[in-house]
Amino acid sequence: MARFAEVDNNGIVRYVLPAELAEQYPVLVSGQVEIAIDADVREGDVYENGVFRRRTEEELMAEARPAFDARRAMLFADTEWIRQRHADRVDLGVDDTANWTAWLEYWQALRDMPEAEGFDPRTPNWPKQPK
Repeated sequence: MARFAEVDNNGIVRYVLPAELAEQYPVLVSGQVEIAIDADVREGDVYENGVFRRRTEEELMAEARPAFDARRAMLFADTEWIRQRHADRVDLGVDDTANWTAWLEYWQALRDMPEAEGFDPRTPNWPKQPK
């Protein structure tokens, strides 16, 4: 008895048929690869050259990086109005140096995240926004 794994165009396993269902699905369709009933194949594994393997840490981190970059860019964009508010307050002669410094430190912390020791885009430690 065998079971199957569904593999996407990049060779990533998207679904593994549980062993208890293998008898109900005896025919493979496009995108499915037959695997032994006792094979240790999991969703997210890579199928290449006829062999399944776990993804490396480097592959997992590279896959997560675009989502991290998009979220960080969104945090910058969502707080851009703070810069305009600060410019307006300066024009009005209002001293908000302490608040402005907190925002500058926040934005710098966002910039510095990828260079921090132990940085992992899968589990980023986002800096807290100032009030």
